[in-house]
Amino acid sequence: MIDGTRSRLIESALTLLREQGLEGVTLRAVGELAGLSRMAPYRHFADKKALLAAVAARVMTDIAAHIAAAVLPQSGQEERLRAFYRSYVEYAVEHPEEYRLVFSSMFVAGRHPEVEQAIDEIMSALSVDIAGGGRRDKAALAALLASAHGVAELVTVGDFAHKGIGADDIIDVMVSRAARP
Repeated sequence: MIDGTRSRLIESALTLLREQGLEGVTLRAVGELAGLSRMAPYRHFADKKALLAAVAARVMTDIAAHIAAAVLPQSGQEERLRAFYRSYVEYAVEHPEEYRLVFSSMFVAGRHPEVEQAIDEIMSALSVDIAGGGRRDKAALAALLASAHGVAELVTVGDFAHKGIGADDIIDVMVSRAARP
């Protein structure tokens, strides 16, 4: 029952996050929405940050699944890269509250193993060997994530919409330049 209760609490927190933003996620509100006592979350999570870390890991798993569904059917590296960027940005646009939570400074992957594992799942969707890769491979991975995150940030805040530039325009330039020898 503990795992079921914990899952209900995480789902309730995710619902509150989507409907009310980060400010609406309180341990008491989560317990109430889950149909439990207002104090039930305190038996499963040390504090709000621990609950949000569990929600962030769940969201990262969702992002990984979303990206994998887009990337894995593609055959060429350029097509996979384009699918990665598009699906990453698409998730950020369609799920802005979850995206903000996962990439907030409170969840640095090294401090939250469950979040780091979810990031590894995203990279496995791109067939990137994280554990076995050398320093240069890890730097390439970091560059890939940084560029995807940058595009997602710019698109979600609308920095280029007023100039008639869309995410696909940016992604096409990035992928075509990356494909050059």
